[in-house]
Amino acid sequence: MHKLIVSENTGAPSVFARKLSLSRSQLYNELEVIKELDAPIKYCKKRETFFYETSFELILNYSFKTIKDDESKEIFGGSNFCPILLDGTMISLL
Repeated sequence: MHKLIVSENTGAPSVFARKLSLSRSQLYNELEVIKELDAPIKYCKKRETFFYETSFELILNYSFKTIKDDESKEIFGGSNFCPILLDGTMISLL
C-alpha cells in the first residue's frame, strides 16, 4: 500500500482495493489506520491516485512469538488468524 502511494500509482479507489485484494470499504479502513499515524494521504481525482501531500516514511516493526495450538484457540476463538500485510502479502501463523 505504502509503496503504491509513494509512487503515486494506486489508481482509482476500486482499482487500488483490487490491487491489494481488499474490498473498497476495507481499503478505506486501512487508509484510516495510516492516517492515524499522521500520514498526509490525499486523493487526486484528475490523476486518479492517492498520494502523500508531504514526504512521509512508514517504518513497521513486528515480532512473532510461537504459541501452542490450545493458546491460539484461546486467543483467536478457535479460528485461524491470517492477516494481510500493508503490501497485500498474506501471512500465516500456522
